[in-house]
Amino acid sequence: MGDYFERVVDVEATDGEAAELAARALDWLVAEGVVTRERDREGMYSPHADEGYAAGPHWTRAVQGDPGWGPGPLAVITGRHHYAGGQGEDEPAYAVCPECAVRTTVIGYPESFVADEEVWAPFRAAVEAWERTGTGDAACPACGTASPVTRWEWCDSYALGTLCFEFWGWPPLADAFVEDLTARLGHRTARHMGKF
Repeated sequence: MGDYFERVVDVEATDGEAAELAARALDWLVAEGVVTRERDREGMYSPHADEGYAAGPHWTRAVQGDPGWGPGPLAVITGRHHYAGGQGEDEPAYAVCPECAVRTTVIGYPESFVADEEVWAPFRAAVEAWERTGTGDAACPACGTASPVTRWEWCDSYALGTLCFEFWGWPPLADAFVEDLTARLGHRTARHMGKF
């Protein structure tokens, strides 16, 4: 059981900005006909939301080409969360130190599907602290400098953010649509897909 998703995560929005940015982006998506304000939960398996917004009459404006099927709901999620790509990863999961730029591999996909617990433990603790309190530092295994976990550069399949748009069962999003959404948010975003 499960479904495919594609996410766009605002990795720079603060706790105080997230709700307002979410409302503004949703207004734009509704005005464009990409989604409606009707609530929907069919085919949605988000760990952070129970329901989303139903696709609108012009949902194809958001996707690449003519997909041949209709999408599921869009979940708009606020709050401090970490996001992982789910099943199907084929590139190593890593974090890049903001001080020395050394890349630390956490999971060696596709050879291994389990995190190296010794390497991942300090990152997990920092992420959990950030989700609870808004701050959490991780020390770099290479240079030893402790930096806020939100300053680390993460691989494409992992992101930390206070605002996320989860498109459940949608065909692949068009690059131009994601660029437009990102521009409207005014922040750097992370984009990844997977299956739950």
